[in-house]
Amino acid sequence: MLRTIAEDVWAYEKDFRMPVGYLPARATVVRRADGGIVLHSPLAFDDATARAIDALGEVRAIVAPSRLHHVFVKAATERWPRASVLGAPGLEKKLSGVPFAPLPRSGAAPALGDDLAVRLVEGVPYIGEHVFLHARSRTLIVTDLLFNVHEVRSFGMKVFLWLGGAWKRTAQDHVWRVLTRDRAAAARSVADVLAWDFERVVVAHGDVIEGDAKDRARRALAWMGGGAAPLLPAT
Repeated sequence: MLRTIAEDVWAYEKDFRMPVGYLPARATVVRRADGGIVLHSPLAFDDATARAIDALGEVRAIVAPSRLHHVFVKAATERWPRASVLGAPGLEKKLSGVPFAPLPRSGAAPALGDDLAVRLVEGVPYIGEHVFLHARSRTLIVTDLLFNVHEVRSFGMKVFLWLGGAWKRTAQDHVWRVLTRDRAAAARSVADVLAWDFERVVVAHGDVIEGDAKDRARRALAWMGGGAAPLLPAT
């Protein structure tokens, strides 16, 4: 079932199976100003969920926002073959057989509509995450840049998140500190994102961040701008 997040923003949620257990996951559905639908980081879906999405409007774009969030894009293209596909550069092998246009480093992409802005979190090439601002609803949409997980189904997943510093708090998993190769570029990216006007953050993993969303995001991302040091030196 779809859950309303804000005006013209919905989500459907499904646990994603990992070796250590099930991680709560969320796909975001955005209606463009012209009525077209953007499906961000799709998860596995059943016919009922697909019909609910169709009821909102025609799916015009399917987005694989990072090099890690792409697993169900092919299934989404089979359900909505007329939709444009946009993906993080570097997904060519993982999305073999699925033609896609690369997401821009920043700005806008025509397939996303005028009210969805894009910013690549630079300096972390293994992840290659692009974050999005839905300006009309003041909603920031991220995948792994921030976690806000407070409930899980398995003890193994709880330990996994705790070890990454992302259990029961708004946080960024410590793996970002290991994988960041250009901290200055990452800092510039995060500064641009935090300059956006948003009042909530829709994360791919955990509860939607409401209320003091920008302050919580700023605290969680502070190390990128000069707080704590990376866990491993860049090579």
